[in-house]
Amino acid sequence: MSTAPASQSELRIPADPQYIVVAKRAAAGMASVAGLGVEALEELNIAIAEACEHTIGVALAAGLRDARVRIAFDVQEDALRVDVRLLHSRGEPVPAASGTRDQREALDLAIHMLRCFADDVDFQAVGSGLLHVRLAKYRLR
Repeated sequence: MSTAPASQSELRIPADPQYIVVAKRAAAGMASVAGLGVEALEELNIAIAEACEHTIGVALAAGLRDARVRIAFDVQEDALRVDVRLLHSRGEPVPAASGTRDQREALDLAIHMLRCFADDVDFQAVGSGLLHVRLAKYRLR
C-alpha cells in the first residue's frame, strides 16, 4: 500500500472539441502517476472524452464562445478522481436548453458510457449536455 500523499493537478482547455485529445493525454499521464493499469487507462480515456464532449456541447449549444472546460485530477491512495466542469468567463449561469431528441439520446448514451467506463460517476446535466462530471477510477487491490 502506498503512503504517498494525494496529488492534485488541473487542466483548462477551450470549449472546443479539438482540445479533447489534450484532456485525454493529461488523463493518461495522471493515470500513470496514480498507478492505474493499461486497461484502466483506456477506460478512463473513454470516460474523459465523453465527459468533455458533452460538456463542450453545452457551451456550443448556448453560444458560449469564451467558455472553458476545467479538468481537475486528484491522485488518491486508492483512486484517480477526475472533475470535469464547464466554466463561463462572465460568471453567468449556463442557460438550460431543452435540446432535440437526438441530443437527449446522445446525452443518455454519454451517461451510460460514463457509468460503464468509470468506477464511480456523479454528474449534473443541463438541457441536453453535461455541465459537471465527477468520476473515479480505482486501483486494483
